[in-house]
Amino acid sequence: MARKCIHHPGRSATLHVGGKDYCAKCQAAQLAAARLVDRHVEPKDCFIWYLGGDRWVRITGTGCAHWVAHQNNTTQGSAIHRCLKGKTIKVSDIARGKHEIKDLAKVMVNDVYVTPKKDHCGLVSRVTLVPNSTPKIEIQHDSSRQGKVAKNDFATYFHGKGSFFR
Repeated sequence: MARKCIHHPGRSATLHVGGKDYCAKCQAAQLAAARLVDRHVEPKDCFIWYLGGDRWVRITGTGCAHWVAHQNNTTQGSAIHRCLKGKTIKVSDIARGKHEIKDLAKVMVNDVYVTPKKDHCGLVSRVTLVPNSTPKIEIQHDSSRQGKVAKNDFATYFHGKGSFFR
């Protein structure tokens, strides 16, 4: 049996994304919506939502949690809080169920970093131990301020504030 579009069962599927099939019109609308995604958001192709009919739109907001979710394969949260590929897009969902690392000396690469206001997140990309001092921690994150996925020092860029989760 031929595959059919999840939203338009009368149309044959031409695309399979996130475990679902889509028709050519959905595929074209998805591409158009993805072209409107803010420049800093990565990945762009799935930072979109279906509105109904043949309408698809970009997800508004920043992509920090989305980027982390794609790195860690995080799919927590309700369907409305996930991208086309089923990855989490909310900071609050990224850290849910994880254990907080309170001792900076125990922070490791790939731990999740969340700002004090819980409005931004990233991943620990490097930890450098410093004798008789706190470790130097680098955070990789999807930064709207810098317009890209960037790496920044925890102590300077993030002012040494925030939480780490594993």
